[in-house]
Amino acid sequence: MVEQTIDYRSYLLRLWRVKEGDRDVWRASLQDPQSGERISFATVEALFAYLQEQLEKAQHKGSDVEAGVRIQPGPTPGE
Repeated sequence: MVEQTIDYRSYLLRLWRVKEGDRDVWRASLQDPQSGERISFATVEALFAYLQEQLEKAQHKGSDVEAGVRIQPGPTPGE
């Protein structure tokens, strides 16, 4: 079986604020719309670290050119 390079990620992002003592703290979760898997994060920094890790993993698996895939850019926001 040939491993496919996936150069697209989609998540449902949820953010909410909670009180911790006398300060507000942001919590986050990501849900994969395909599998339904949900990952929760105690801090926004942990969310960003996870996303950075996922991008680095995808970068190491190969590029579009190596996989023979040509991606058409979509419209830019505001178009």
